[in-house]
Amino acid sequence: MARPQLEFIPTGPSQAMIFKIDQDIWPVYHYHPEYDILLSLKDHAGEFLSGDHIGRLGRGTLIMNGPNIPHALHSGKPDEADPSHPSLAVIQFSRESIGDDLLRKHEMQVVREFLDEARWGFEFFGETARRAAGLILAMESQSPFERFLQLLQILNHFAVSEEKTPLASPAFSPSLKARDISRLDEVLGHLRRHKSETVTLEQAASVARMSPKSFCRFFKANTGKTLVEYVHELRIGEACRQLLETDLPVSEVALECGFNNLSNFNRRFRGIKGMTPREYRRQNPIDPAEQGRGLPRSVVIRK
Repeated sequence: MARPQLEFIPTGPSQAMIFKIDQDIWPVYHYHPEYDILLSLKDHAGEFLSGDHIGRLGRGTLIMNGPNIPHALHSGKPDEADPSHPSLAVIQFSRESIGDDLLRKHEMQVVREFLDEARWGFEFFGETARRAAGLILAMESQSPFERFLQLLQILNHFAVSEEKTPLASPAFSPSLKARDISRLDEVLGHLRRHKSETVTLEQAASVARMSPKSFCRFFKANTGKTLVEYVHELRIGEACRQLLETDLPVSEVALECGFNNLSNFNRRFRGIKGMTPREYRRQNPIDPAEQGRGLPRSVVIRK
């Protein structure tokens, strides 16, 4: 696994923002002082981590990470290494790079207040995500000046939308020490690879090279969750994918995701999603022919 690190993004006095189309996603748990807007361009069938939040990473997933909130993206599929099918569209910027003087203007009040709210991150849905995807991908053929204006338009679009949900919780306060981030990245990778298996506290503590007691404090402080809570969220995230993308009975989905007891699976699922697995499947039907509608069909990604 690549060594985790503080990511240095070259915005500042000479450049307001970075826009790029990335071939790969970055699975390393990392952080940076900039906001970043990430649009998934294909169905990774995986999950994203943003602070203490775990979400589903599919085609059209659109998130905005807050400054210094550790995050990572994990694909559930092997990379096909096809340059014509990139993974992500990325926008990175900071309040300072946009300009404090500009943000203090009356006309920028809505954007300024949104950036205050977005310090914990957001995920966007529905028409908000679809329209924003078109605006983001149109940046590929724009000049730097046009991209900056487009960024302001996207932020205003986000600010006035109600189709968004917060990511990291306000109580989330991680350690940003390189050693802690490195340890946590190793542990999270281990949990992700073995999420359908029994993972004991002793095993997880061994990966972190810590005593079980010290590990409990460390993990809670840096994820906002206990080990058991975190593993359950990983498993429920995988269950959501299987409920949407397969015809497996709920009982088989439960077994595939590491739950040997169906009633326990239903209870955990309801606690995290607010509904039963069957209700979730009924409310979120996905026709395979429609899986790409999170992205505008008129946009052609050029590499």
